[in-house]
Amino acid sequence: MSSNKRRTRASFAGLAATAGFALLLAGCGTSTQAAGSGPSTSNAIVATYAGGHVTQSQLNTQIHLDELFSPTLKVTPTIKTEILKQYILSDRFLAPKAAQAGVKVTATQVQNAVLGIKQQYVQSTYSGSTSKFAQKMQTLGLTDADIAAAVKDQMMLQDYAPMLVKSVPLSQQQSYYKANLEKFTMVTERAILVKKQALATSLAQQLRTGGSWKTLAKKYSQDPGSSGNGGEYPPTSPSQWVPAFAQHAMTQPLNVVGDPFYASPYGYFVMEVLKRDVQPFAQVKTQIVQTLGQGQEQTAVNALITRVEKTANIKVLLK
Repeated sequence: MSSNKRRTRASFAGLAATAGFALLLAGCGTSTQAAGSGPSTSNAIVATYAGGHVTQSQLNTQIHLDELFSPTLKVTPTIKTEILKQYILSDRFLAPKAAQAGVKVTATQVQNAVLGIKQQYVQSTYSGSTSKFAQKMQTLGLTDADIAAAVKDQMMLQDYAPMLVKSVPLSQQQSYYKANLEKFTMVTERAILVKKQALATSLAQQLRTGGSWKTLAKKYSQDPGSSGNGGEYPPTSPSQWVPAFAQHAMTQPLNVVGDPFYASPYGYFVMEVLKRDVQPFAQVKTQIVQTLGQGQEQTAVNALITRVEKTANIKVLLK
């Protein structure tokens, strides 16, 4: 079995936002008038909220930002409403809260982020053509300032998210460590994969009585990634393997040919665990705190968004 057998609305804002603010998919640009919108319609109010309103021109900018980074996006009335609400939440409420909390993002940081985002999308979405990307921006009536304003909001939210959570208790860290021990373990094992249980049982008996792993793996194993190496792979984290294989790798006694077991969808395995190195808690504590902190950030941010939505009094006036 090769190593992969043992393993088990795109938007630019998602590139700059943290997981906690991934719900805010819409861009947060400036009020530049979009191409094709006349002077009378551009100033029409399309939404109100507690403390202000959004014009058609501002909404057009948000829609065009999404179209720039997702050229196949179909802008339906539902999508327009979604973009509008997300823009209000992000640009008019959450980013200002971040600023009030002391979050600061420099112009240089924003400029570098914009450059990186543009380069990434030129390669991933515009076939590596800078001119095609620039032409699309021109067609949509967008400028670097529009992108920069959106990116700045998202960068501020990114720095704000950790400020919403408290420290992770030691007991919670230790519980996570015990429950996810395979993530902090490296296992060296060798195994032979076959389709029939009877053959797996026979191979296990042969290996226990001196049979050659190299010979039997080469002759019988259905795993092309290890059959030529006596069934052995380099040290690997069991978290990369399918559950049944990982469970045996974590629990089977060392240097003993275990009983054959079935690991869907591949077949039956005969395994010998050669080495199992578990990282001590102290060594991975920082990593665990970061992981748990991200989860707490998501919870805290979701709660914040819910609170803001209740008081924002957003009214969409799109026709």
